[in-house]
Amino acid sequence: MKMKLKHIGKTALGLMLATGMMLSFQGCNDDDIDGAPAISNVRLLDPTKADSSLTAAEPGSMIVIQGQNLGSVLKVYFNEFEANFNAALGSNSNIIVTIPANAPTKAVDPGVPSKIRVVTRGGEASYDFVLTAPVPVISGLYSEFVKANGTLVINGDYLYNIKSVKVGTTSLQILSANVKQITAKMPATAVSDIVTVEGEFGTAKTNFKVNDSVTGNMVNFDVPATTWDAEVCWGGVPIVAATDPQAISGKFSRIKQTKLPAAGYNDAWVFSTCYFDFKLPAGDASTRQFKFEHNIAEPWKAGKYDITIGAGGTEYVYSFQPWNTTEYTATGYQTNGWRTAVIELAEFKSASGATIADVSKVTDLKVSFGSADVAIASYNGSVDNFRIVRK
Repeated sequence: MKMKLKHIGKTALGLMLATGMMLSFQGCNDDDIDGAPAISNVRLLDPTKADSSLTAAEPGSMIVIQGQNLGSVLKVYFNEFEANFNAALGSNSNIIVTIPANAPTKAVDPGVPSKIRVVTRGGEASYDFVLTAPVPVISGLYSEFVKANGTLVINGDYLYNIKSVKVGTTSLQILSANVKQITAKMPATAVSDIVTVEGEFGTAKTNFKVNDSVTGNMVNFDVPATTWDAEVCWGGVPIVAATDPQAISGKFSRIKQTKLPAAGYNDAWVFSTCYFDFKLPAGDASTRQFKFEHNIAEPWKAGKYDITIGAGGTEYVYSFQPWNTTEYTATGYQTNGWRTAVIELAEFKSASGATIADVSKVTDLKVSFGSADVAIASYNGSVDNFRIVRK
């Protein structure tokens, strides 16, 4: 009996010692995790740049916050904007986090603290860190042709604190500006050059010239597209004089009509060239865009422009009907004056689904308006400056 009690006593003592050791270890681990946090460095997640240190980054960047006692992280803030993160990806010395895309920068709020703040079970830590605004981006112009004294509309993003807008070296008067769009007044004298936008956080330029009637031109109703100096080879579509108040850059084509019959083809709505060397530089369709200006003066709800490009003896077709989208099916499609249509040239397909292999082989352009299925009560649409250009 004494032996049993003695054995039981030793066993109990061992369990108590083991439990005490486990609690001691656990207490040490808890101290490590729940001790006061500290941030010592910020770096990129990229392992090839693990030795780097960051003092600034753009919203959307994935970074690693390094320090001590970060394992019990509860919250991470960038300029007091809370970030989402997966704590399981971190450790006691690292937090992996993506800077929120909407975290404020000095571009939005000059009074931001420019700090990272981390909250853990053991307290808080902060670190000086600047959120830099992305450089300006120009996604396009509402119209790439703008008359003298007209309004140039620049679309893009990160258009913060814009200092100047220029066409070439000519400075324009800025009429309005927000993060997505700038409007500026063109000079009294017609000008054609690259558009440059300068903001507090960088500069952006177009990769094309505004009012460029030369590069990639196919049909603009001013430069003959035939060997006998006619604007086009055939088709009865009206060609309007450059003196018309609606003209954007010389002569243009306009269909302005009521009670248009249902017709897939009508000679009065067509213009075409006839095997003409446009002298376009070589390159496949994936490197090019097809552009033209259009002015739809009233809601457009039916019909389409079938645009056919002939190249190497094959026809490639694209149907332009912007009204046929969820955005415009109810209200119809209408432009605010002239607007540039930008179509990937790879969207033009042959009957077999092929695309243009060599743009230098393009020798024909046909544009045909029609509405095979339904009559159109009224249509007022103009087009001009058909061209193929590099992206």
